[in-house]
Amino acid sequence: MSKPHGIRRLITALAASFALVCVLSPLPSQAREGSSSKSVGKGIKCRTVVTTDKVTGQVTVIQVCAKGV
Repeated sequence: MSKPHGIRRLITALAASFALVCVLSPLPSQAREGSSSKSVGKGIKCRTVVTTDKVTGQVTVIQVCAKGV
């Protein structure tokens, strides 16, 4: 195996392992429950959700509230 071919193979392996680590490790903001929601009292948390109607393409922003655990 020639030296340039071995270096390319090493770089490819390092890039693939880096991509795998990025995909498998969760972001800190995803790990926290309260990062995208706000508490309104008595264990109820609300967050905003953006939805798109597939037929008309209309974008709607709604507030979803649920009792936490």
